[in-house]
Amino acid sequence: MRRKIRSLFSLFVIPTVVLMTPLAAQSDPANPEDVAHMKAGHKKVEGVVTELKSGLILVKSPTGATLTLTEAAAFRQGKPVPKVGDEMTLWVNEGNMVMAAHPKGQPGKASRFITGTLSSIDNGKSQMTLSTSEGERGYSLRPESRMFRDIAVGSAVTIEVNEMGEVIDIHKDKK
Repeated sequence: MRRKIRSLFSLFVIPTVVLMTPLAAQSDPANPEDVAHMKAGHKKVEGVVTELKSGLILVKSPTGATLTLTEAAAFRQGKPVPKVGDEMTLWVNEGNMVMAAHPKGQPGKASRFITGTLSSIDNGKSQMTLSTSEGERGYSLRPESRMFRDIAVGSAVTIEVNEMGEVIDIHKDKK
């Protein structure tokens, strides 16, 4: 008889208690910078500065990949140039170009995304003009960016603008 009561208890009471116990699942709030970069199709890579040479910062990821960014970009954005051994968080686009970088644990400001029609682009002068519903506006291109050559004037695009107001990425809108 006791055995029967135990098996009934274990079959009905224990699962009922487990199912009725509320779960307190909670996630951390999303970092706006992370959200913006993920929307742009960028991937987050963490690594360590392994070398500084000729104005370049070499960052090695845990997978063994080495990514390069310029000291000038860090200086232009008002950030200190990292030292060998510093841990970094990098956001990398589909062409493995570093779009944003900051010391690990110190997130940067979120990028802005602006959609419009490409009115003009001059890679030599690092300038572009975008026509939006609010009118035409000029933007400076990040000097390291030369990936915009394949996008024709008149194309519908979405540009990504960093905290300094520079265009750091451009995507042709899919129709």
